Amino acid sequence: MNNTAPLISIITATYNCVDTIESTIKSVLAQSYPNVEYIIIDGQSTDGTIDIIKRYEDSLTIFVSEPDRGIYDAMNKGIRASKGIWLNFMNSGDLFHSEDSILNSLNNLDDKVGFIYSDFFVYKKQRLKLIHASYDRGIVLHQSVIYKRELHSKYGEYIVSQKYIISDYLFFQLIPSALIKKSLFPISINSAPGVSAGNWTWYQKICFDYIFRKISVLELLRNLVIRVIKNCIISCLKLVK
Repeated sequence: MNNTAPLISIITATYNCVDTIESTIKSVLAQSYPNVEYIIIDGQSTDGTIDIIKRYEDSLTIFVSEPDRGIYDAMNKGIRASKGIWLNFMNSGDLFHSEDSILNSLNNLDDKVGFIYSDFFVYKKQRLKLIHASYDRGIVLHQSVIYKRELHSKYGEYIVSQKYIISDYLFFQLIPSALIKKSLFPISINSAPGVSAGNWTWYQKICFDYIFRKISVLELLRNLVIRVIKNCIISCLKLVK
């Protein structure tokens, strides 16, 4: 471990992910960045996830398995347990884009930067698709973000609520633009839609886009109408099948 490089805490919140957790662990442990602590917060899985995690326990900084109140509660536990200057959340089943993802992102940074985000890849129809991230347009993936832990001291932890699952998106909107930088290198590969990719959470996100003045009221209404029409078409096609 190279203590001259700022410590980064990588946190994985997982629950019953026996088919995907190992690939994520291997991806994290393969990072070339010289100063990493790896924290896994498990929600007391019952499907064999814990058995897989324990195979790598000697390589983990912290491993906790206990009941929680959902993914943001688990993330907050990871934040409280972490000691890194920087944080990254890599969900079970998601991977770093390369072994140098962290190194590329944190290399030669201005001291004023506190929030780094990047383009990212998602699997779509068994193929990788590059998504162009834009903070201004609200296209930011949690796994492809590395930010300073001290921001939670200023802006609070992630909100934990049963029906509110865009807490990370709301937190990101609080970050001053002067602290934000886009990395030239993609940070992560997203294996599947996350918990915040559902239809009703989209409505939460677009409402916050309006509140934070990322879109006008006309854009809000237009997007809502388009979404309703799209959902109706999808429902009709399912009935036809």
